[in-house]
This record gives sequence, C-alpha cells and structure tokens, in this order.
Amino acid sequence: MDLSKKVLNSSAIASWSGFIYQGKVALYHCIQLLIDGEHKAHHLKVETLDDFVIYDSEGKALSLHQVKAKADSNRSGYNKAIVQASEVSASYIDSNTKRWFHVARDLGDFSPYTAMNLQHSRVEFYSYRNGRQYLQLSDVDTELEQAVSDYLTEAELSCSSLQIQYKLGLLYTLLDSKVISAHAKIHNGGELKFHAANKTPITLTEILECLTAEVLDENDERIVLNRFRRNLLERTDKLIEANESTPDLSIVDILSCRDAIAKMNRPTLKRLYFSKKPNLDAITLEGFSHDSVESYMEIIALIDKLIVHQDLPHYHQAQFGTYLPTAIHLKKTNEKLSLTEIQNNVEALRENATVQDVLYEYNNLIVDMKHSPFPLSEASKLTGKFMDISEVDLDKSRLTKIHNVRFISAEDAQEELSD
Repeated sequence: MDLSKKVLNSSAIASWSGFIYQGKVALYHCIQLLIDGEHKAHHLKVETLDDFVIYDSEGKALSLHQVKAKADSNRSGYNKAIVQASEVSASYIDSNTKRWFHVARDLGDFSPYTAMNLQHSRVEFYSYRNGRQYLQLSDVDTELEQAVSDYLTEAELSCSSLQIQYKLGLLYTLLDSKVISAHAKIHNGGELKFHAANKTPITLTEILECLTAEVLDENDERIVLNRFRRNLLERTDKLIEANESTPDLSIVDILSCRDAIAKMNRPTLKRLYFSKKPNLDAITLEGFSHDSVESYMEIIALIDKLIVHQDLPHYHQAQFGTYLPTAIHLKKTNEKLSLTEIQNNVEALRENATVQDVLYEYNNLIVDMKHSPFPLSEASKLTGKFMDISEVDLDKSRLTKIHNVRFISAEDAQEELSD
C-alpha cells in the first residue's frame, strides 16, 4: 500500500458513535497491555495507519488494529476491510507487527486471514478477556470498566466503584482531549485524517497515571467536576450523533465547544460549572443534568461564530462585547418574568466569587427567556453590594460593570451577533 496516497490523504469520517467505540476499544487494549506487563508498548495513535496503532518508544509499530462497529454479522461483509488491513505497509512496520481485526458482531467464523502473497500479512480477530472475539457497542463500557477493575486488582490498588468510575472518567477525558479533538478537526474540515491524528498520541504512561489517580469520596470536588465534564461530553455525543445530518444545526460549533470542554483545566471547568447555572451554591453531583446540558448546547447550536480559544466558550460583538452561553431559565408569568427566579439567580451571583469573576469578564449572559434584554441591576431588588473579589481590584468600576451585565435571550443574542 502506498502510504502517501492511501493513508496520508485519507479523509474518510466514521460515524460519531463508531469513533467513540473505536477509541474505547483502543483504551481497553492498552489496559490489557499494562495488565500483561507489556513493556515494549510506549504510545497509541488513533486513525493514522489504521484505526489505531500501538508503537514502541522508537516509533516502531507493534500492532495494527482495524475496528468495525457495523451491525453486519456476515464475515463476507468484512472481507474487503480485512484484505486492506493485511496490505498496510510503512517503514516502521515489519514481519513482527501484529495485525488485529475488531468487530462488534458475532461472525461465527473468526479464523485468521492468511496472507495470499508477499504483499499481504496475516490478520487475526481480536480476543477479549471474556473469551469472545467480538464486542458489541452496548457492552464496550462494561468491558472497559471490567478492564479497569482487573488492572486495579492486579496492581493491588483500591477497587471500589467510586475509584473505578473516577479512573474511567479520567481515561475518557484523556481520550477526548487527544484523539476525539483530532476527529473534531476532521469533521470541521480543518485537517486531513492522518495529519490531525498523527499529532495526538496517547502514551501508556498517561493511561497509567489515570489508573493510579485516586479520590477520597463522592464529595471530592475533583470527582464532581470529572462527572460534570463526562455528563457534558456524553450528552453532547448523543446530540451530535442524532443531528449529524440536520442542516440547520451548527455541528461545527458544537464540536469546537466539545473540544474546548474536553481540554479545560480544573479552574476553568469550575468556572463553567457555575456560569452554566449561576444559582448553584456549591459544586455537587446534583448541580447538573441532561436538561441543563441541552439548554446550554441549544445556544451553541443556534448561534454561529463561537470563540473557544480563550477561557469559556463565548461570542463577541463590537458594540455589546462578550456573550456567555448559560443554562439559566427565566420563567415568565402573565407576560412578566418571574421575580423569584431572577432573584434566585442574583442572590447566587452576589454570594459566589467564581461567578462574579465571570461576570466581570463577560458582558452578556445568554439565557432561556421570552423577554427583551435587561441589565442585572434592573433585575435585582436585593440590597447590599457584591462581596469583594480581589484585594487588588476593589474599585467601583468593577462593581458597576457586574451590575451592568445583561440577561439576553438566544434569539436576541443571535440577532445582535449577526449585525
């Protein structure tokens, strides 16, 4: 196979759910390598030479993996892909490089593909720990969870459900921040598949760090923010999969937002947690839901030109400044906004220094409401000032700016941003 033509210039895009499955299978295999004490394996790359490849420290390919998530249970439906897997060649592939084929259905016949000529190599169907040579899409999370549990048992580390779920969250975030961000670039049309994926290897050391990280309990801020991120990303994945062919939905901006969330450090993620719904008084597992994720993503999908390279995902317009998407719902009664709902939000803003910092930096909060835009100062009937935030910056202009933050509907924001 000519690498420069058939791999380097490849731009084929798998379905979003298929790509997520492919990444999880790659994580599963890497964990098995760690369990087996495989010391040669150094890093993983997804969607380069094959669906994923394991390399040693010198860049030699130890194994090539073709992953097919389709529903076909007939082996003949995979013959072309198997032959292609046998043909892949490059300077860093040799006769010792293993070639594995992964499927999501029971094919009945899992006999290896035997090379027919010198240009072909042997391809074997991958075997999972449960003895099967296939892994259904619906079972991949369960098998990956079992793999984490097996590793922790082998390494004599704490194997509680809390620790397993925390480590899984870290592994998924690692996958998101490296591999899936590259896939988003392919969807956005910014880079060819090989170039995007080749820049984002995952080392086995990084996977090992995820497996050995620990938290204290359910209330540990790290685990709550970790689950918050997972809730955002997993729900977003479902929205992307359901709307990939919807012409009036901005998949490009949703992918960009998803990528930014996957890569956020903890302080920025904490700011996002509160800014999405400022009337939350603490970081808890109850502080986020599917509904709030969808409200937030509906704004991202509706309005174009999202900015993600600086802090929180936002928009900008020369006259009115910055616009921050939120999951705030301001209900109305008899054509008037519910004062109670507004006051609940304002009270939270007054008491939360993290949100106040956000309000100082952003000029407009995009909310779910049917009302013309209004500043925070008009909404608040509460007395007293915002708590001081910084020992350095306590001037009146800072407080004035916070009071002038506007609540604005997504429709009005879209109109202003299109001017």
